[in-house]
Amino acid sequence: MAMDFPCFDDIPKELHQDALRLWEHSPLFASLMRDASSNIVRQVFQTKENAVLPQANHTWFPKTDACEPDDCMRHLRTLKRNAMRHIIWWELGIHGDIERSYHAISATASALLRQALDMTERLMAPRFGRLKETSFCVIGLGKLGGQELNLGSDIDLLFVWQGDGRSEGGRKSVPVNEYYHYFSRMLIRLLSEWTEDGLVWPVDMRLRPGGDGSAICLNLEATLSHYLEYGQTWERAMLIKARPIAGDLALGKAFVAGVSPFIYRRYLDYSSVAALADMKRRIDAQAGLKAVDAGFDVKKGRGGIREIEFIIQSLQLIHGGRDASLQVNESKHALNLLADKGLIEKSEARGLVEAYLFWRRVEHAIQARKGEQTQLLPQDYQSYLETVLATQNIQHQMLKHSRFVASSFQDKVLPITNNNECDNTSWLHGDCLQKFTTLKEDDKTNIKQSLQHIDKQLLRGILPERSRQHIETILQIAMPQWLKSKNGVYAVQAFADLLHAISGRATWIDLLATHRATLDWLIDVLSASRYLSSHLIKNPSWLEWPLENERGEVEIKRLCTRIDRLENYADEEQFLRDLGKLVDQARVQCALTIHAEHSNVLAIGGWLADIADSTTRACLRSALYQLHLPADFGLVALALGKHGSREMGLVSDLDMVFVLTEKPNLEINGRSAREWAQRLGRRMIRQITGNPPFGAGYEFDARLRPSGNSGVLVTTLEGFYDYQTHDAQTWEHQALCRARAITGSKHARQQVMDVVHTVITQPHDYEALAQDIWNMRKKMLKHLSSKDSSVINLKHDKGGLVDIEFLAQFSRLMFGGSHEGTVLTLQNIPKKAQEAWKEAGKSLASAYLNYRQMENILRVELWQSIGKLPNQADTEVWKVLQTRMPDITPLVLKNIMADVHNTFLQLLHIHEP
Repeated sequence: MAMDFPCFDDIPKELHQDALRLWEHSPLFASLMRDASSNIVRQVFQTKENAVLPQANHTWFPKTDACEPDDCMRHLRTLKRNAMRHIIWWELGIHGDIERSYHAISATASALLRQALDMTERLMAPRFGRLKETSFCVIGLGKLGGQELNLGSDIDLLFVWQGDGRSEGGRKSVPVNEYYHYFSRMLIRLLSEWTEDGLVWPVDMRLRPGGDGSAICLNLEATLSHYLEYGQTWERAMLIKARPIAGDLALGKAFVAGVSPFIYRRYLDYSSVAALADMKRRIDAQAGLKAVDAGFDVKKGRGGIREIEFIIQSLQLIHGGRDASLQVNESKHALNLLADKGLIEKSEARGLVEAYLFWRRVEHAIQARKGEQTQLLPQDYQSYLETVLATQNIQHQMLKHSRFVASSFQDKVLPITNNNECDNTSWLHGDCLQKFTTLKEDDKTNIKQSLQHIDKQLLRGILPERSRQHIETILQIAMPQWLKSKNGVYAVQAFADLLHAISGRATWIDLLATHRATLDWLIDVLSASRYLSSHLIKNPSWLEWPLENERGEVEIKRLCTRIDRLENYADEEQFLRDLGKLVDQARVQCALTIHAEHSNVLAIGGWLADIADSTTRACLRSALYQLHLPADFGLVALALGKHGSREMGLVSDLDMVFVLTEKPNLEINGRSAREWAQRLGRRMIRQITGNPPFGAGYEFDARLRPSGNSGVLVTTLEGFYDYQTHDAQTWEHQALCRARAITGSKHARQQVMDVVHTVITQPHDYEALAQDIWNMRKKMLKHLSSKDSSVINLKHDKGGLVDIEFLAQFSRLMFGGSHEGTVLTLQNIPKKAQEAWKEAGKSLASAYLNYRQMENILRVELWQSIGKLPNQADTEVWKVLQTRMPDITPLVLKNIMADVHNTFLQLLHIHEP
């Protein structure tokens, strides 16, 4: 045992080895323990289960009534030494949780700051007296604000005060600003002056407004004015962690609230990310890009703590203005929130959290050795760290975490760097294009024209000078990929059009030059999706989609809510403009999700149906208002087809029947309810089918109404019942299998759905129903299927979508069931059905989902239907499909369709000639 180890008998035997190890390897800990009493030794050396860490309370930090600076400083330093004993033992003696450790260090600093504040007021009183009706607050910045102090940290402080008047009761009366000048100096002295007992904490005031050349503290108004009028991006990042620590905490909260609009912009500001990247470049220039070895800086080095902090701060700066819940101080908490909101992948967030906690343990181990304020790995870092951290392969761990963080930092923060293909030449001037000798001359000409178009836009001076370099850098990355793509010429033209649409909004160019993931996404979209390219050009704000957390279902629900809340019916033109815009946003949202493969066919079909439902209800409300009819007028819109089954595609029609549940002859404002219903229906259809900005832009099909095109547009409830039970044909009952009532009161909708239920649950003869369905299918094959062997019609040909839909409808009419959807009906064939149906149901549902996936892909990427698929595998259509569905070929598809059609015939007991 070490001869100079104090009170070894006071340490539990099971902790002797850990105590000796820490004593031998941490001169700092040894120095802290040399003057410790037996009682203190017993308190410090506890097992992990029983160990305690400092908390900011009077038990840990008892106050003193000392009135002399030396006595006050001695008291503060004694408290600090005692707290550090416990923290270092917890962290390096028994390897406790690093989070609890840096929280305890921060609690210690906060408690001592509060004591120092009280001491300062007491020490100032004899000379300057006291102030009345004023307040003062210490704001913690950096790691103190985030409650993440390390063992060797400075504390970054900001002082603010508020009030008027002069001090009273001392030898000298001074105005409030002068008083707080002296007050701040004394407070800093108590904390950071070296004495024989050391210091409490080094205080860094350089982050205050104006830095070293300005007043040490300003009043609240002046402080906020500086940031709101003159603040720079680095100050925005610095203030993210601002937290009131001591003094008037209400004043501190007022400061944080007041500076928040400066930190967190309501719009997405990517220039801030570029500024953070520039800060990191300057850090690298000072610290060097040293490899993970002796002398490596675990804070500032590549893949270290600072890069993790910059990743977090960049995402907070971008999104915190729109989502106040992201305005948090602590790094780990912020990362978890960003992951929960979909702004960073959960796996990436976990990796960054692990790296952050790892590097913090390494940092503390370095600092706990000699008490030095350093983050540099010592010469013997491997053996030292493996000993004090009780770990193995420390070099491997450091390399793993460094690479992971550096990769994430490159993706999230670093501006895109050139690929060195054309370092000294320009894409905009066409120099680099000469290296691509395999390009056709026509393609070269078109690309040159597009690049010249971009160059002319830059020469117009609408965009700032930095945008030219950003665009050159973007082209360095994008052009080699586009020129290898079959759609490369189109992509370059689309990029030129996009930049024209961006006009003076340089922030979007900053985004592309800063966020590699967004640029990669844009490169892919412009070369792969004609539909999305056109919408990006129309509305460049879609560039922000890769960074948005409100996507998919969350965003669709938000858009539905906005449609449901449309109320500007008096201005029909504006109402239709707003409605069309929201529907368009929903379609693009679904298309982006399809392109990114973030959701499945059924989910997207359901989202589109939700939008169509909200649109129909909005148009009914608008029509009722304009015709001065009561809001509860009984008109039920019955959704049919893919709308009814919630399996819509991007261009699905709205198949709909209108049913009047009011008494038809009821007189309202001089007309019968029947007459008003017809007018309502016509007005709704006009609004639903009008092309944006004059409507929602849907195709509308009302041919499924009783008597088809020859019948009235709106039928009464009684007429609907009579027709469906006495006159409707089997194909009309098939349509009801996918019916959903989407407007009207709950009672009115139930009345209509009761009729539907009555019709589709009436008993059927198997063979007769099968023959009726086959007869209709034969008509469709005759008139709608492809007649050319070089073309596949995936909807109407044998074995296509219609075969599967008809089988689902037969199952519903014959065996019952509660699902409107084709897929869900086939996946849930009722027990009373024959075994052959149950066996076939799931394979038919799988085929249907594959067909619909093909439909979605082609719509998004090529804006093409599945009605005319080429029968040749080397065509553009099949190349696009195979990027998403590699196993599908024309031959494979035709075999699937043949199997589906054979199943259709077998299940319906049909013998096809």
